[in-house]
Amino acid sequence: MFSFKKVITVLTILSFPMAAFTQSTKTLDYFLASARANSPVLNDYNNQRYSLKIDSLKMLADNGLQVTGNVDAMYAPVIKGWGYDNVLSNGQNLNSVIRVNKDLLGRENRNTRLADYSLDIRQLFNQSAVTELRLNRAVAEQYINTYSVQQQYQVSQEIIRLLQEEEIILKKLTQNASFKQTDYLSFVVTLQQNQLTSKQLYADWLNNYATLNYLAGMVDTTLQKIAPPLLSNDNFIPFEQSIYAESYLTDSLKLANDTKIIKFDYRPKLSAYADGGYMSSFPAKAYKNLGVSAGLSLTVPIYDGDKRKKSLQQKKLQQETLSWYNEFERKQYEQQTLQIESQISQYKQMIATANEQMKYAQTLIEATLRQLPTGDVKVTDFIVSISNYLNLKSSLIQYETNLYNLYNKLKYITLQ
Repeated sequence: MFSFKKVITVLTILSFPMAAFTQSTKTLDYFLASARANSPVLNDYNNQRYSLKIDSLKMLADNGLQVTGNVDAMYAPVIKGWGYDNVLSNGQNLNSVIRVNKDLLGRENRNTRLADYSLDIRQLFNQSAVTELRLNRAVAEQYINTYSVQQQYQVSQEIIRLLQEEEIILKKLTQNASFKQTDYLSFVVTLQQNQLTSKQLYADWLNNYATLNYLAGMVDTTLQKIAPPLLSNDNFIPFEQSIYAESYLTDSLKLANDTKIIKFDYRPKLSAYADGGYMSSFPAKAYKNLGVSAGLSLTVPIYDGDKRKKSLQQKKLQQETLSWYNEFERKQYEQQTLQIESQISQYKQMIATANEQMKYAQTLIEATLRQLPTGDVKVTDFIVSISNYLNLKSSLIQYETNLYNLYNKLKYITLQ
């Protein structure tokens, strides 16, 4: 007799392929976390941001008190009337002075220059975020492809199990002349074709899984099942919250800050200094040449060939260009969002239709199984019902894969 209960069990498993291995398998988040942790580019961005923080501390140090020590010993001999004029050279002198210097930078000027480093760090963070998004998108795309092939392979294996179980019974019935040998051979050919297809699917699965590990920066030759991607419309981020909008805001602030720095560069600069030590040309009472001095230094820009005005014009042009790009990207973002959401709706309808058709295909298999032992249904009809179910299942997997890819595209729409 045909193993009708076993067939129903197999069909039930095929109807819910995702639930069979979701609790003890690797997830998309696992591979995304591994890819981020193993990325040398993201690590490089982290180091660059840390380096900029150090630069900001160095700038503060440069604008703080600068203490220098200087020792200068000089002897200018006059031989037979030949030599430097003693009135100018004093013949000999010794300087040993400690000097303290400080630029008198205004608070607003200092804060503006510090803000420049903060904005540079913020720009690096945005660049790092974009790189991370690209990495996540690539890993997610490969994960979806791997999961799709995994599902196809699982379906092929379940069909092969079903055919192998029935092949044993059909072989006995054929030997007893209950079925034609040609029908039995046709069944065997179908089984072998499915076995060959399953081997190809396994090779594709293995290759896709290896590529997934490669993108995640892992060395792992062990093939493991992966869980469903679990992507949905909830992953969508509005344009105002996207990394592109954040990058535009940061770049705009950077240009505005650069403009302020240019203006500060053309303001008068004041610095103060003080020194103390020993300066002497060794006249009488050289021991009294210990002393101190203090002073101010003022630098006033007068004419630079109109460079200030030209620099400000450049910053204004850059801001206008940035605004145009931002508006263009916003419109594209909205257009692509509407297009992808429309495609998502269409695929959801196709999946619902395919699920309804699969119910009829499953009912057909059950009916042929009941009639097959009595000879009311030919083996070829049973094979056709299995093939129809397999084709429908493969189409459903492809629809779900396309839907996952659309969700993934919607999530990373700023990178399109």
